[in-house]
Amino acid sequence: MNSIDRQFPLLSDQFKILQQRGLKINDSVVTNHYLAHVGYYRLADYWQFFHKEKISNAFVVGTTFDQVIELYNFDRELRLLLLDAIERIEVSFRAIMINMMCPIYGSNWFTDKMIFFDEGRLNGVVETIDRELDRSDEECVKLHDKKKSGFEHPPAWKTLPILSFGTLSKIYRNIKNDIKEKRIIAKVYGLPQGKWLQSWIQVVAILRNYCAHHSLICYRTFSFLPKEIGEVKLPWIKGISSAGSIESKQLYYQLCIVRYLLHTASPGNDFSYRLMELFVKYRGIDLERMGFLENWDEEDLWQ
Repeated sequence: MNSIDRQFPLLSDQFKILQQRGLKINDSVVTNHYLAHVGYYRLADYWQFFHKEKISNAFVVGTTFDQVIELYNFDRELRLLLLDAIERIEVSFRAIMINMMCPIYGSNWFTDKMIFFDEGRLNGVVETIDRELDRSDEECVKLHDKKKSGFEHPPAWKTLPILSFGTLSKIYRNIKNDIKEKRIIAKVYGLPQGKWLQSWIQVVAILRNYCAHHSLICYRTFSFLPKEIGEVKLPWIKGISSAGSIESKQLYYQLCIVRYLLHTASPGNDFSYRLMELFVKYRGIDLERMGFLENWDEEDLWQ
């Protein structure tokens, strides 16, 4: 089968395409700057929400390039806010796992087959750990003496800090449920069992990856949904969208998970305040499209 090489449009052509589709451009210099330095196809992730229909990609009458950039800048600042929050959760989760597991199961518990459900998953994690250790330039990793220590890997307090949040999530999820420390770690974060924490940590790890790769966040539809919960010990929300609904797949519930875990990971944090400041700064953002419910800011979680 012969493939057809699609021709990439020049900047001048990109400008004309937008105008032909009905986008109002108030400042050609600013528009050309964004097309050159952000990119037509990256911005397309944002202006798609201003299309009146997908076939022709025509814009809703009156849509301006300024509106597209407002959405783009809002999403960028939202990602930075989330990265700051998720860093606190990740650092906390790593430290809690080390502090809880090492005294009971030893320095290299993360490779102990007796602790984990699935040996295949464990082997996959160990392979990931080996790759991370091979490319690490941390001094504590380079100085690890396998023969002297008797272990293939550096101890958990040296190995876990170099692992990605996603790998940490996989390690915790694979710990057997009858390992009481798994439940204790969940309770540290105000959750009754490990099945909630493993779900919520995975949600946050996936969200972190979207943020780190500069992906669209605000109007995204998420495929991995957090495990629902009713009553918890720390401030939470009363208004919860039904499982499988459109709202349950939108950003709001993901933000609730981040805010809840911050209660423990970073007491006294200003995440709620900074989020609300962002909404004040960018008043054209559609909160309903992100799954925010009416009077969401009156929930105990956001106080």
